Amino acid sequence: MTRLTARGLIQAGLISAGLAAGAATGAHAQAEDVTIGAIGPLTGPAANSGEAHRQGLELAVKEWNEGQGDYATENRFQVNFVMEDSNSKPEVGISAAQRLITRNSADLIIGDTLHSHVTLALMEMAPQYNVPILSSEPVSSVIADKVLSDPERFKLYWKGNWNSDGYGIAVHDFYAWAFENGVVPEGDKKIAFVVEDTDYGIANAEKIGELFEGDGWTVVATETVPTATTDFYPQLSKLRDLDPDVLVSVFTVVPSGVSFVRQLGEQALEASHLAIYYPTKPEFMEQAADIAEGMYWASLQFSPEITPAHKEFSDRMEAAFGVPANYSHAHAYCTMVIALRAIDEAGGTDPEAVAEKLGATDYECLLGRFQFGDDHAIQSGPDFIPVPVAQIQEGQNQLIWPENVATSEPQ
Repeated sequence: MTRLTARGLIQAGLISAGLAAGAATGAHAQAEDVTIGAIGPLTGPAANSGEAHRQGLELAVKEWNEGQGDYATENRFQVNFVMEDSNSKPEVGISAAQRLITRNSADLIIGDTLHSHVTLALMEMAPQYNVPILSSEPVSSVIADKVLSDPERFKLYWKGNWNSDGYGIAVHDFYAWAFENGVVPEGDKKIAFVVEDTDYGIANAEKIGELFEGDGWTVVATETVPTATTDFYPQLSKLRDLDPDVLVSVFTVVPSGVSFVRQLGEQALEASHLAIYYPTKPEFMEQAADIAEGMYWASLQFSPEITPAHKEFSDRMEAAFGVPANYSHAHAYCTMVIALRAIDEAGGTDPEAVAEKLGATDYECLLGRFQFGDDHAIQSGPDFIPVPVAQIQEGQNQLIWPENVATSEPQ
């Protein structure tokens, strides 16, 4: 039987042997609805991202329920959607997951929508409660390593984004190209990092540092700061004395990014600066375009101003919620579509059947081709989800690498 039908009948006190047998042979179309829960930061320092995730997930559900979704079969079902707040904290995310499972009877959970450190806790809920869990934006390679360490235990968990080594490889390869083409001088081959103290920030620094060290570079500093930090003068004072040639910053909270870029400019460091993640948010450009001129960042995967499909999606988002779309909207939307198609293809909500269909995903969505690897993570690269580098030029984002997708020359 499908998990959905049997569970609903048990809760109603109506199940019998005959009814159970009937449910086992019934078509999926007979199931009235499917409940999908989501967990993300709706309050706290990353609430803006969490709200964008909620809107992206809701748009996908709305279109599905209204008959506009990208269905895998003809057996369309109705979707109930419930989102809980993680407040960017693992323990809060765990409580949210327990409510979704026990109170809302969620058939699948999308979570965490943003944070790797919350996801590392949530993924343990999949084997504990026998429920499929699909994270959205988290990229830390630690998550994938955990899956590889015990594939059977985490067979119901899937990672809806690529690993942090995707960022690392992109940053390393971009600079290799930039050095070779005289865009950026190598100098004394010293690299430094200022990152938020999360698995996401630290994993990015470790991977990028490892790749640069392989080319003979020295990591002169890795400065970690609490999430939502806005005072970087102590770290920048230290870096000024160390005089790195390349500086990489990693934050998920926009005020941190704005403050860092502003204070970096005040300190007049000569390093080539590359930012990770926070420039994806429109509010960063609204607040910092003037002070971030010339800055490199990874990765510009959603660009309504230069990509027609992204513009069309942004228009739909604005019609539904009154806001233009950003990367978080798009990624959350694609994550939900992948989840819905997996349930559709599974013919029901049996956890193992849904997980199997998630693993078989090969789907072109707004950001590229979504396909999972053996580590249950979405694959990155030119044939899958590209990780391009952009530069802020005259207050606008322009793709500058790889050359085959560039919209402008580096300046």
